[in-house]
Amino acid sequence: MQNRYTGDIGDFSKYGLMRAFAKSGLSTALAWYLVPDETHNFDGKHTAYIGREKFRRCDPALHDAMAQLVSTGQRNIRAVEKSKILGADTLFHGDPLDFSRLPPLSRRQGRWQRARVRDRWLLDCVVQTTGRDVVFFDPDNGLETNNPSPLSAKGPKYLYWSDLSPFVDRNQSLVIYNHASRQGSIYEQITKRLAEVKDHIPYGVNAVAMLWRSFSVRYYLIIPAPETREVILSACEKVISGPWGEKGLFEIVTD
Repeated sequence: MQNRYTGDIGDFSKYGLMRAFAKSGLSTALAWYLVPDETHNFDGKHTAYIGREKFRRCDPALHDAMAQLVSTGQRNIRAVEKSKILGADTLFHGDPLDFSRLPPLSRRQGRWQRARVRDRWLLDCVVQTTGRDVVFFDPDNGLETNNPSPLSAKGPKYLYWSDLSPFVDRNQSLVIYNHASRQGSIYEQITKRLAEVKDHIPYGVNAVAMLWRSFSVRYYLIIPAPETREVILSACEKVISGPWGEKGLFEIVTD
């Protein structure tokens, strides 16, 4: 996540899911995986959904809150937290994860300092999301790939399977944002990721994906813990049967 993305179409889809879960009686937490804003591309510019009835009808309160943040220049995660649009009891972990001021990875001191920073960041994340049924993870680029390593310059932009262990140990349900890539169709990508979920998460057999196609393709891996499985999958079905699905915005992919 980068602050410049606040209020864009990705935020709208993510918060729509979070609010759907909250409406089902589930308590939620959001781990932002905040990294510094970049300027080399136009990501975060997709705000043209604002003011369009197709999107507002899905969740008027959410749409209007996002419109307010964008129109007043409050495009940062703190403004979202203060808005209470995700519910007054939603917990957040918004500490930045950034190695840019640390020694390079090629130096022993750099490796040690980066590992210490990342370990501390993850521990804080675990503490600050305690006691919630569902934890949403918002890594800038999604789940780990073959590269880069967690301690590399781009490592903070990814969520690594090892990050999830403390949350799995607490039997929390997990939702993970993931980018679409250029490797295979989006369905092939999701199928591969769901297989990985089953390999890495003890209750991964329950996982599904919520695919979002509008403006830019992305998807959310939904990994319900056994205790909340029925409620979570029912909430996903309600999203699909409501305006989000009727307008072709969200689609459930099971394998």
